[in-house]
Amino acid sequence: MNCAANRWPAKLSAMTKRLPIALLMMIWTSCAHYKVIDADKTVRRLKAHDSFTPSLDGWFVPDARWLEIRQAIADKIEGLK
Repeated sequence: MNCAANRWPAKLSAMTKRLPIALLMMIWTSCAHYKVIDADKTVRRLKAHDSFTPSLDGWFVPDARWLEIRQAIADKIEGLK
């Protein structure tokens, strides 16, 4: 029992040295990936048959159609090379 009691302060000391370092690493890495999205660039998912009232004028394209357009543009760019 004395042997286990002697190791406890050493473990506690090692943990108290590592804890602030670990916390700082978590804080710094999480802040590095933070990005603010402008209000006019937010993505809103709609349910089927719901109406959409945009806050600004523009083109609003469904996901499937947008993927087709994007692929067609990529094919044209590849053809130019």
